[in-house]
Amino acid sequence: MRLRRPRTDKRSFSRRLADEEAREFVERELEETREVYRTSSGEFQLRALCRDAFASDGTGDLRWLRSRGIDPEAFYMTELRPNWEALDRREREARIDRFIELSSMLGGAELNGEPPEHLRDLVATVHLKVLLLSWAYDRTYGFIDRIFNGPLQYRRHRKRSRL
Repeated sequence: MRLRRPRTDKRSFSRRLADEEAREFVERELEETREVYRTSSGEFQLRALCRDAFASDGTGDLRWLRSRGIDPEAFYMTELRPNWEALDRREREARIDRFIELSSMLGGAELNGEPPEHLRDLVATVHLKVLLLSWAYDRTYGFIDRIFNGPLQYRRHRKRSRL
């Protein structure tokens, strides 16, 4: 059952991070990656997820970025890698929180009709960055995945938490 009415205007962008299209992208594309991109150590392979996301129809933000000539490797290197690699859990969480706040600020901006291209680039980049980083964070640190990965994973987690 649909809780929200579909958008009736013809804008090619959404100022909201979690619109209907983003929800469908998460359910259709990202949910399939549940175990595909996890290493044996439990780390999530964000670079591979980024490549697959760009290969999908994805969201309006993804389509916009591709139309602007952004490729998955460039997006990973400039937008995702600095906010993921070599960071610990708290640092990753803090970065994602800041991007969510930025997305909220951009969503609250008074934009009548289509925003200028430079602002549209920023909105699309922030939206996609939040979706991919938060998905990787959830898949890396989510407790339910540790349970479903078997008792050895769960025991390893319990042992680490006691140290």
